[in-house]
Amino acid sequence: MRKWSILLLALMLVFPSPADAQSVITLDSLKVRLWAEYDQPSMLVLYDFQVTDDTLLPANVDIRVPKDGNIIAIAYDDAGSLLNAEFTGPVEDGDWQVITFRVTEYTTYHLEYYQALTREGDLRKFTYQWSGKHPVNDFSLEIDVPADSTGVKTTPAIPFVQGQPFLSGGAMKSGLEVGEAYQVKLEYSRTSDTTVESPPSSGVEPSTPVDTTAEGRVTLDNLPYILGGFGVILILGAAYYYWRANMSQPSAKPRRRRAAQPESDSQTYCHECGARAQPGDRFCRTCGNKLRA
Repeated sequence: MRKWSILLLALMLVFPSPADAQSVITLDSLKVRLWAEYDQPSMLVLYDFQVTDDTLLPANVDIRVPKDGNIIAIAYDDAGSLLNAEFTGPVEDGDWQVITFRVTEYTTYHLEYYQALTREGDLRKFTYQWSGKHPVNDFSLEIDVPADSTGVKTTPAIPFVQGQPFLSGGAMKSGLEVGEAYQVKLEYSRTSDTTVESPPSSGVEPSTPVDTTAEGRVTLDNLPYILGGFGVILILGAAYYYWRANMSQPSAKPRRRRAAQPESDSQTYCHECGARAQPGDRFCRTCGNKLRA
């Protein structure tokens, strides 16, 4: 029995279990993009990552997001289209919330979240930090601020180039270890609060200012008149419906009895009411009219 136990232990050391094989998952690449005031007055953070080709699938990949981050997308790339990815969480972990991706294929996985900017008048500040549970072979960071920003600077220093609609800068780092942090502090100034990407507009502009005097506007002043006019329309409609209903019914005229046809030339009938007359009668016994010869 002891011999078999030693043999089993040796096999476990030589051939690790699937759980042990998945304990260390390396991200082959991780691209982080920071889009300041893109379509909201905050920072949009985007992650795109891939696992190494030798990763045993399926695998669980944990991505940490700041506790105050508002996660809006968890997806994977399918031939250029982002589709909803399988995941669990978020689970709070101190100052972080952890999203666990269920990686089932060798493709790019995607995550997006918003995080608030610190504002001091026209000055904006933001601190980004990566603190991963997985080693990363190639880490890249892209920072984009609105093109009208001034006084842009980062710590550590990152050069920015002028573009539209962003001022853009970037940095790269290779060989991030498990738990190794990468931090960048950003600050810039803007006099405008307009976002880079505005919500879609219908393009319809009013011909006159939209105020309390605008035609068609419902206010508390003209509401009684509108309700009164609506009531008159209902009354007229009901009257018209009643008239049409009566017109569609046949008129109830009193029926006149038709004069009966004489059974023979020797019989006489009243030409008014059709009553049969007795021989020798000159006036109708029923209606009193004079009988015609």
